[in-house]
Amino acid sequence: MRLSPDDVRRSLAGLPAKDSPWISMLQTNARAAAVAIPIRFTPDPVVIAILRSAELREHASQVAFPGGKRELGDVDLYATALREMDEEVGLAGEGITRLGDLTPTPTYNGRYLIHPYVVAVDETLAPEACSGEIARILELPLGAYLRGEAPRGGVIVPWNGAELFMPHFRLDACVLYGASAVIFHELVEQIATGIGATLPPPILEHEMPWGDREPV
Repeated sequence: MRLSPDDVRRSLAGLPAKDSPWISMLQTNARAAAVAIPIRFTPDPVVIAILRSAELREHASQVAFPGGKRELGDVDLYATALREMDEEVGLAGEGITRLGDLTPTPTYNGRYLIHPYVVAVDETLAPEACSGEIARILELPLGAYLRGEAPRGGVIVPWNGAELFMPHFRLDACVLYGASAVIFHELVEQIATGIGATLPPPILEHEMPWGDREPV
């Protein structure tokens, strides 16, 4: 699929348009965090993600996007996302172009509000695991999702008397779930709408494929 940075930029224009459906989960003392959603516009575009190490005390063996908490030297949350992307996967510099923002999304435990920033990565830049916290680099097949070839999954989760749709994406032996999956799901749907692609509906499952882990 030939997808251009301009296609994505147009698709994300005007976002965020409303609060995340998860916003009621946010705690009053929640902290701001930021993630980068790096897209490589290869002939079949991919989004760069990471698999966290199984040795971590928190978020072990989870699929995520490069990101973290804002530090004192970060001028804003976009700077946080860029710094974390550089520190975690070595992507930085003039080969990074901001394309748009997605909806700030709370983690399931309500402790953080994640601000996602979508960036284009020049083809001359290659990601690499730059931290011992990262087991390996993953590529999410954005083109396959936009063509409807890669299935999207989901479960219905009860919350405060209501029901929330929680998407997930199976990647070989890994599962992208929680707030990161909500963010990626919005990206796929926004681009599909922007380019006029029709997506098959997510496949609803009765059990959470990540087991008894907290879906952060």
